[in-house]
Amino acid sequence: MTLVLQKKINIVVQYLVAPILFVWLCYSIYHQINAQEQLPSFIASLQQIPFVSAFSYLIVIIFLTACNWGLEAYKWKALTYHLEPLSFKAAFAAILTGQAVSFSSINRVGESIGKSMLLSDGNRLKGVVLSFVASASQLLITLLAGLIAFVCMYPTLYPKLQAQLHLSDTAFYVLGSALLLMVFLLMIIYFAIPFFANKLSKASFFSRYIFLLTSVQAIPKRLLVKLILISGARYLVFLLQYLLIFTLCSVDISASHILSLTALLFLILAIIPTLTLAELGIRGKVSLFLFGIYSTNTIGILAAAGGIWLLNLIIPACLGGLILLRLQYFRKQV
Repeated sequence: MTLVLQKKINIVVQYLVAPILFVWLCYSIYHQINAQEQLPSFIASLQQIPFVSAFSYLIVIIFLTACNWGLEAYKWKALTYHLEPLSFKAAFAAILTGQAVSFSSINRVGESIGKSMLLSDGNRLKGVVLSFVASASQLLITLLAGLIAFVCMYPTLYPKLQAQLHLSDTAFYVLGSALLLMVFLLMIIYFAIPFFANKLSKASFFSRYIFLLTSVQAIPKRLLVKLILISGARYLVFLLQYLLIFTLCSVDISASHILSLTALLFLILAIIPTLTLAELGIRGKVSLFLFGIYSTNTIGILAAAGGIWLLNLIIPACLGGLILLRLQYFRKQV
């Protein structure tokens, strides 16, 4: 590709493709927010909260949101260090870009592509592969915490769920056993990722794509453990956010039950295929199903679910959309 052609492509992407993508993302977000059936109840419930109390809680929750994505940026920075060293600022921008691009993908798998956009030309596909390692570490924590919550909540939750779902004892044991098996298998696979990458690189049918595995093959066990610890810290931030916002929305449930039910909520959301744009409806329904067993404050539950969705997903995605405007042929400009 000649330098002149490269320059023309850069101009087209910077001044045409990137703005169109940004406008489309903003329109999609606006359309989906307006389409949410729970939106009027959410707004009405927020108006009932005293301003001083709401402001104090929101400041802390917003700070935790920044901590949440800061931890994810630190994880991405650590994971890409040997591939392409990034500053924390660039890693944070990559995380936000990932949130923007993930809006049209099931269970946010497009996040991997978005995060890799800020890497250099030759490293983007490798970055996509590395991103799945980061996602696997978070999924492992989600499944493990969900399993612990399932075991802890079983004595009190089982009779209530049985009355609603009419599930037998056998069905609950099968669900618990399947979850335990999933956690066990994912843990083995996660810590054996470099091993499987080495085996796959030797397969003849994968010979043309060996370059994608070089960065994965070199991941040390210590880094895998580090990613798990960061994912665990990020998970604790999520739990604390939910605890605070449920308190703010006057949902009268004990702190231990809120934490356990939130872990079950994350588990269900991780398993159910969903688009980020449609997640508020699903998140609201699952939240009502779980938290509604212990509280009749429907509006408060919906407000809490909607507030977390807005702070943790919508706002970061909008910021990521702004970053897309600064991309020139998907190269780093931050």
